[in-house]
Amino acid sequence: MQRFLGKAVRALPYARRLKGRAPGLPMKVKRLLVTGLLMAMAPSAALAVPDDPIAQATQRFLLSQAASLGDDVSVEVNSDTSRLPECQSPQPFLPRDGVPQGRVMVGVRCSNDQQVRYVQARVSASVRFLVAATAIQRGQRLSADMLGWERADVSRRPRNALDDPSQAIGKVVMQRLVKGMALRGDRLRQPYLVHRGEAVTLIARGDGFSVTREGEALNNGGKGDAIRARMPDGQVIRGEVDAQGRLTVRY
Repeated sequence: MQRFLGKAVRALPYARRLKGRAPGLPMKVKRLLVTGLLMAMAPSAALAVPDDPIAQATQRFLLSQAASLGDDVSVEVNSDTSRLPECQSPQPFLPRDGVPQGRVMVGVRCSNDQQVRYVQARVSASVRFLVAATAIQRGQRLSADMLGWERADVSRRPRNALDDPSQAIGKVVMQRLVKGMALRGDRLRQPYLVHRGEAVTLIARGDGFSVTREGEALNNGGKGDAIRARMPDGQVIRGEVDAQGRLTVRY
């Protein structure tokens, strides 16, 4: 209100000049022009969510569907649902699978007819993700003091950004990171426990038996990686890295 009054006061000199520069206009016309000037300077009213069953049901539905997005989830219904046909017992649904975020279209079924109403809305959420607290070189192993946090709307979260320090600590960076860059799962790897060209122990396990052989690693690999190893007889076997210098093959 104070903001509007301030604008109105600033508009008065324009109104006075209008009065002095238009002596030939009827007083009624002058008053209309001044009134229009003041109204034009008034702040426009914010659009509110219509207080009707469709809007309320849509908002509740989207809030529940988007709860996993992050903190401070909010829903804004953009459609004027008051113009839609009457809807009894509204049942919102998403035409497409997935967690709603950003601009979305929601379908609404009603018990009183077979017509589906469609409502536009916007879902926003504030999320945190990990970033580099300092410049990190390729090949460095991450420690807790290298990690920082960034907060942004879910629509601006980088793809594959990590939100749990345990997903990053101990991993090796695959490309150089500048300070503030998001830590992405596809840009980190496990530290190598097996290196190409090194001798490895390969343990083959099955129901009731276990065989151990020695071989040469043909690839680098971290814990859980599947790599190849060449046996003394030339046979190449694929196994899973489970410890330093050791592969496991399960039959």
